[in-house]
Amino acid sequence: MLHIDRRKEILNTIMGKGSVKVASLSEKYGVGEATIRRDLKYLAEEYGITLSYGGAYRKEKINYQTTSEMDIYKKRTQNIEEKRFIAEKAAKLIENGDTIALNAGSTVELMLDYLDDTSEINLITLSLNVALKASAIPGITVYMPGGKLRNFSGAFYGKEANAFLKSFNIDKAFMGVMAVSIDKGITHGAFEEIEINQTIYEISRKCYLMADYSKFDKVSLTKMVDLNVFDGFILDDKTPELYREYCKSNNIAVI
Repeated sequence: MLHIDRRKEILNTIMGKGSVKVASLSEKYGVGEATIRRDLKYLAEEYGITLSYGGAYRKEKINYQTTSEMDIYKKRTQNIEEKRFIAEKAAKLIENGDTIALNAGSTVELMLDYLDDTSEINLITLSLNVALKASAIPGITVYMPGGKLRNFSGAFYGKEANAFLKSFNIDKAFMGVMAVSIDKGITHGAFEEIEINQTIYEISRKCYLMADYSKFDKVSLTKMVDLNVFDGFILDDKTPELYREYCKSNNIAVI
């Protein structure tokens, strides 16, 4: 393993677990303890971890909060300024001729307010609300799956919906999420929506996380994906610094 990859893994371990030991890392990677100490010294200089006798640790302790799903109408009223800030930045990433995917969520829905100047956009969405709003914008062709509709979120899911998605090649996916954590990744409160969201990640050339500050350091019912599947995090100014450091160490753009 290259030292760059080893250091990235070590940093992610520290961020997720809070601390590491030199001896255990030396055994894991099959290198001398002096090499591990050099790795940790580099990470301390670049990413602000703290060195200790025999290891290193993250200064701040993360106390994850569990969170439950809100219905789509309530979500639309939460942190609206931050969501608009994120949505506007996301819309600027879309180019004429793109095929894009939007999952169901209040932040991705707001992107449509900033797409009036685009043309020849193919939009694939899981959300009935997004589809209805996008259908009124000239230059956007809307595709959405069949399947079963969850009234609580306004999202379609099921085998038919999943099969429909797999017939597309998506340039850019924009994913609103419910809960983000370093070690648990993206988690969600509705088990039935997991598979169809995972399919979007799999078939998209680029994938962007859209999450306001309130979604971070949260954990919900079941895991969807790891954070490193994203090409970019589209954030507001209140996002915890730890996640910006994670992006830096994993070559994920911060937008």
